[in-house]
Amino acid sequence: MMVLAIFIAQALDLDVSLYHQVTLLLILLLTSKGAASVTGGAFITLAATLGSIDVIPAAGLVLVLGVYRFISEGGALINVIGNGVATLFIARWDGALDREQLKRELG
Repeated sequence: MMVLAIFIAQALDLDVSLYHQVTLLLILLLTSKGAASVTGGAFITLAATLGSIDVIPAAGLVLVLGVYRFISEGGALINVIGNGVATLFIARWDGALDREQLKRELG
């Protein structure tokens, strides 16, 4: 979401200070927690956050609305891969990873 916000600022030729960028990042870190479970929730969260901060106009979201579906699909794929890697990492750390079964299942 932060990348989309910075893209919108650059596309609208806005000079966003480092202070505002860090503030936006911190607020997006907090507000994005509820957006992961709903398809398109990140877009709504970004719209609400941009509307409340008033540094980057929320009307700039129109620039990414057309391609957000593809961005969302890529984000879902990254989440699935991240969950799988985290599961394997924790299983190995706990000593519960059965390498033989893993090799059989993954081929």
